[in-house]
Amino acid sequence: MGLVGWTHARVPGSPGEAPHVRVPLARVALLPGVPAVLSVTLFLLVGHQVMYTYVAPFAAHAGFGRTGLVLLLFGAATVVGIWITGVLVDRRPRAALLGALGLCTAVMPTLGLAAGAPGVLPVSVALWGLAFGGAPTLIQTALVDVSGPERADVATSFQTTVYNAGIAVGSLTGGLVLSGPGAGALPWTALPLVAMALTVVALNRRNAFPSGRHSS
Repeated sequence: MGLVGWTHARVPGSPGEAPHVRVPLARVALLPGVPAVLSVTLFLLVGHQVMYTYVAPFAAHAGFGRTGLVLLLFGAATVVGIWITGVLVDRRPRAALLGALGLCTAVMPTLGLAAGAPGVLPVSVALWGLAFGGAPTLIQTALVDVSGPERADVATSFQTTVYNAGIAVGSLTGGLVLSGPGAGALPWTALPLVAMALTVVALNRRNAFPSGRHSS
């Protein structure tokens, strides 16, 4: 009840959407900027899941047996990342997303090269969680901006599909790597995928990921 009361008192009202003709799915999928945002979603989620799904065997491989602590650090850091995103999403969405993806990209080779060194694994996982925590919000914000409010429902349904596909493909890929080259190869498998997400954002400043919020 308290939350309902706070929402009623503090969240501003907005008019409902006017009736409109349904936009064909293919047209929404091909709107300028939408393919880029969806590709970032896919690359990030596949790369993330390669590591996250198998963080326990990777921690064991690195000689860090406290998987519960690793997951706690990751989860707590994601909360902080979400808070930081809330501060930056309207003012500097591009910089925030580039920073998040850049940090995710930097963490992977660190884990691949030095996860067994004292303190490297927990610190790297915390930074990874910090970066990943806000990234989905920033990506979805970009998608809503490029699709426009009248097409946002269709565009975000595409993103939900891509998001879940990324989870499935990333988990499958990580499993194949784990059963083949082994846990030590997981960060090196995730690295090019996350780096590709960063590259797409960097190269699509005008249509998909501008410096400030805009509406279509």
